[in-house]
Amino acid sequence: MPRLAGFHERHPGLEVRVVSALSPLTAAPEPFDVAIQTTGRAAGSARLAFTASDEIFPVAAPGLVPSRALPLPAAGLARYPLLSHRVLPQDWMDWPGWFEAVGHPMPKRARITGFDSFPLVLQAAVAGQGIALGWRNTVSGLIADGKLLRLCDEAVFRPTEISVFRGARRGNHAETDALLSWLREELTERPTG
Repeated sequence: MPRLAGFHERHPGLEVRVVSALSPLTAAPEPFDVAIQTTGRAAGSARLAFTASDEIFPVAAPGLVPSRALPLPAAGLARYPLLSHRVLPQDWMDWPGWFEAVGHPMPKRARITGFDSFPLVLQAAVAGQGIALGWRNTVSGLIADGKLLRLCDEAVFRPTEISVFRGARRGNHAETDALLSWLREELTERPTG
């Protein structure tokens, strides 16, 4: 969302209506021009326009982990509360999957606080309530603004984590193409610092 102003600067005459939902595209209540969701979720007859990579790594508010302890080894994460986005089905990477992907066992003493909303997980992390898993494309602005820090060298790289779909809705295809082109540029890998 913070990057959407860049689209409006480039295309001042185009209106973008953003609708968010927890459900997969198959449950979309109305037609759409463009949709974005995590790869692997049900998409029905929506046409895949492209996929984009993402990287998943632990983030927290500055000061939660002493700077002298950074980068924090994966095994050291369990000393802090771990914030989790829990959904059913769990088609979203959570702490057990992240630890497994980076080759570390899930710490037995980990204290996990669950949320049903990823934006709430990030708000809790910014507020210093614990460590969240951050997706590079989602948290890069918060890192750049100094609200969150990347804590570990370990990360899970997923080459096709994000799927962008073109809907079957009739309309101005040039406008849809402009949005898809801009999204492709925005979702190109960028460093997080």
